[in-house]
Parts: sequence; C-alpha cells; structure tokens
Amino acid sequence: MAHTVMLDPLDGREKLVLSNYAAGQTGNLIFIDTVTGEGESIMLPGDGGAWGLVNWRNEKLVVGTCPQHAYLHVLDLKTRTWAEPLQDPGEKYFWKMTLGSDGNVYGGTWPGCSLLRYDPIHHKLQNMGRASDNPKNQYSRPVDGSLPGYILLAGGYDEPFLKAFHIESGTFRDFGTPGFVVREVTDSFICTAKEGELEFYDPRTFERLPDDGLKEKLTVNAVTLPGGKRANAVPLANGRFAGVRGQDVFLVGSLAETPELFRIPVEAPATRIHTIACDEEGRIWGSCEFGQTIFRLDPESGSEWNSSSVCDAGGEVYGIVFVDGKLFMSAYVGGDHVVYDPALPWDQLNNVNPRTLMSVSPDFVRPEGRSVRGPGGGVWTGWSARYGTYGGALSRIDPLTLQVESWRDPIPNEQQVSGLTADDRYLYFATNGGASGLPYKDVRCHFGVWEPGTGLVFEHEFEPGEGTGNAIAAARSKVYVRAGTCIRIFDPQTKTFAGDLATGTACSWLVVVDSRTLAAFCGNKLLLIDTVSDTVLQELELPGKVGAAADATPTGDLIFAVGEAVYMLPSVYIAGIRS
Repeated sequence: MAHTVMLDPLDGREKLVLSNYAAGQTGNLIFIDTVTGEGESIMLPGDGGAWGLVNWRNEKLVVGTCPQHAYLHVLDLKTRTWAEPLQDPGEKYFWKMTLGSDGNVYGGTWPGCSLLRYDPIHHKLQNMGRASDNPKNQYSRPVDGSLPGYILLAGGYDEPFLKAFHIESGTFRDFGTPGFVVREVTDSFICTAKEGELEFYDPRTFERLPDDGLKEKLTVNAVTLPGGKRANAVPLANGRFAGVRGQDVFLVGSLAETPELFRIPVEAPATRIHTIACDEEGRIWGSCEFGQTIFRLDPESGSEWNSSSVCDAGGEVYGIVFVDGKLFMSAYVGGDHVVYDPALPWDQLNNVNPRTLMSVSPDFVRPEGRSVRGPGGGVWTGWSARYGTYGGALSRIDPLTLQVESWRDPIPNEQQVSGLTADDRYLYFATNGGASGLPYKDVRCHFGVWEPGTGLVFEHEFEPGEGTGNAIAAARSKVYVRAGTCIRIFDPQTKTFAGDLATGTACSWLVVVDSRTLAAFCGNKLLLIDTVSDTVLQELELPGKVGAAADATPTGDLIFAVGEAVYMLPSVYIAGIRS
C-alpha cells in the first residue's frame, strides 16, 4: 500500500520498506535489503494495513493504518520497538502521509476528511481541522509536504477539492483545479495532474503558470518491464532504483535496465477471502479482499497456488466464472474484465494470459454485483459507478469472441447493482444505495429482470428497510433475493413475488446446492432450504459470518469461506439431511 527507503541504523544497510495490507488480519512492514534482496517482516501492533508510511530521519518509521482504527504507529528503528499507538476519535483510515518542512508528519483521513499532524519529538497527534466545508466529503488524500511552509492536499468525493494548508497559521486555502492532485513540487513550479492532464502553478503565489516547457522538466523515475509496460521506480543510493508491482519487486542499476521481477521475499499472511468458485474438476478458486491476485486449492491433494497480479489497475477480483476451463474475472478498481487459461503459462506482463479485455472504466469501477453465466452463454457482471457518483451498470463478455458490451443504469435510479443471478432467458439483479467514495444513500432498493436484446422487462421497488446485497440466486425456475431479514421468492413466469421466507438475520450469500436445495448464509447461520416447498430443511451453526460462497462442486459439496479459511460441507451430509 505504501513504500519508502531508509538507511537501517541496526545494520547500516539500505532498505526498501513496504507496508502490507492483510484483510481481516494484522498488517506488517517488510524490509528488503536493496543489495541482497533479502527480506524481514515486522507485524504492526494493530489494524489491517497502512496507506501512510514516512521515514523520519532514519530513526523512526511513522505508520498510518486502516481500515478500522486509523492508528498512528511509530517504530523505533534502532530497538525495533513500537511506541504507544495514537488515534483521532472517529477516524478509520489514514491515507497517504508526508513529512512537512517543520519536521512533523501529516496525513489525510477517512471519514473525517481531516488533516492530522504528528509531532515525532513529543509523540503527539493533533487534528488540524476538516479540509473541506462540504459535510459529504469524507476523503482527504493525497497529501504532499514538498513545498516549504505548506502541506498540499486533495480530496472529495462529493465535491473534489485541492488546497494548501499553511503550517504557521493553520489555515487552508483553495488553489488549482478541483479534482487534480499534486504530482511534483520544485523551486519553480507546482505540477498537478488528472487523468494525464497537467497544470502548473507558481510555488510562491499559487498563480497559474503557462505550460511552455515545464512538462519536460518533470521528474520521471520509471523503468520498462519485460513486455514493454512501464513501472514507477524509487531512487536508491548510488544511482540505483527499486520498485513494486503487486506481489513482485525489482532492483536495478539504472532506469535504462530492464528489471527482473521477483516475489516479495517474506511469507504473505493469510487474508480474508473475497470471492470463491469451483471449476469443473472440483478445484477451488478465489481471491482475497484487496488482494490483486487469485488462488487455487485442490481439496483432494491439498495443493495450493497463488498468482501474481491479475491486471494492471488494482486487480481485486470480485467475479469468477468458468467457461470451457477458462476463468472469466471482473476486477476493481479499473473496471476490468479479465480472462485466464490455467492450461497455459502465466504471462500477464504481455497481456497474454491472463488477458485484460475492454474495461467499463472510468464510469464504472467496482463489480459489486459479481459475475454469472447468463443468457446466450455470456458472462455477465453487475457494476457500481466511479468514485464520487451513485449508479450502476451491467456488462457482458462473449466467451467465444471476447467482445465486451455494457449498459449503464439498467434501472435509472442512480443505484449500484449489488447482486446478480441468471437463468437461460433472463438476468435478475438487485440494486442499492452503495457507492465508492460516498456514504451509503438511504434509498428504497430495487429488483430488476433484464432480457438481452430487450432490456428491462420487470422492476420492483422494495419497502423501506428491505435492503439488498450480494444474496440472490436462481433455482428451480424461481429467483430468491434477500430483502432485509427476509428472502423474497420471485416467479419469472408470472413476474410476481410468490412468497417469502423469514431468516431473522440478513443473508450475505445465497447459492445453489442441487436441483432441490438452496444454501442461505445469514449471519453465523447456514439455512439449507428445500426449493420445492420453500421451507428450511436444517439450520447449522457456522464458525463466523461467511464472506464468500460458491455453487456446489460437481460432486455436490458446498464450499464457503469465513475469514481466511475455506470450509466444505460434504454432499453426503446434505444427502443425509434429505433422507
């Protein structure tokens, strides 16, 4: 999530420092010797990981964590001991952190949209105030301390802003174009950037400068990877460079050198599972929350495998669908569609295998509704809109041609597609008020039926309090969808809701077990439901809330995940319940 470079006072060697995020676990710092490539891992005292990381005078590492506590952790590099954690009430995330010209460390936050200041001498944390007067703005990121006397910061996402915080007076002032972020600061200009567009400002007056010739003066520390892709590089001592690409790192003697990637040289911690699926051979595939990778587990042999990054932009995989042995995936944050053939060598750098197809970005970035095999054999995905906007979309991959189509706002209600299922004729989807970068919008959720070639053929608005999510499944010519603490049962033939089933707790997942059985994961309970009578066959206690579940394996085993662990309910047990 972040990196810096330090001269380690413990052994006098230069180290590349990485901060690692482990969803559902405790994050860690990774020290990599820039000569030998050897690694050392140090656990954080708490929280999942850290966007904020600052090397303070090669004496301390200042770490700002997320996603639960926004801890300010400080590691003494000589003793490898942690100071007492500091917090600001109500904050969950530290975003990027920077060293100010006054020797203090500054960081942006979520959800308070604040600028926090840490005094390394006295070990004190101070809130310098909200960076925006708009109460809907929750993010203050990123921050930059390169301009003496100021901290430059951007944020949003309801109303983007770009500001300069004056350290001495403790005041904020607007400058530049909202939506841009600071790219580089020199003695002669401040460069801001947005989606490839650049603007330049005077670092003394903050007045706009003409662009003539300034672009050529920007620092570009990047290398060309095998296959031609570019990657940012971090300057090291003696003119050398280092870099990080997902799960891999590189060390080179110059920017002209083609780097050789190698895995981060410490053991990766187990991480909360985000998506899980089973292939035709009964092997379990999945992804981890914020993980950028996929994994494979063979229940028979116990063998397991983890990939490198599945695509260039983010790569947190939400949807996995198998077609003829290939994995069709949908990923955040680039709105990506990705196809991978396990029978062929891994070659993501050349966009060969896995291969990234057409994206729905920038308008849609998060495949919140996951992916399903639907009408015509297509792979369909439900999307949430770009940061700072409400809305959703549907997309379709043709598995034969690999062509991608998309349809924005299948129900024109500015709601994301939160869940998706299908049969041979229709797509069935749920929507709700979730969004990226904005608070959840309290709205009446919807259920829709989509027919390819026609569009929306049925729409239903749920009552207030009947919230929807990922839990939706098509089974035995019916559709089951979570609505609050109830499962509503839809009849596609009559296009009416023909019944409901109270669950007591909102369901996180609904998956098909066999032709007569549906599995509903509701809180710490598993309900096995007879889809003929729509009654609960049995209720089982689970070890925790299920974060992901898959339709049954070819042999009828039920696979689901709690935290970082994969569980199986064997088909013989399910058959025993029925008998």
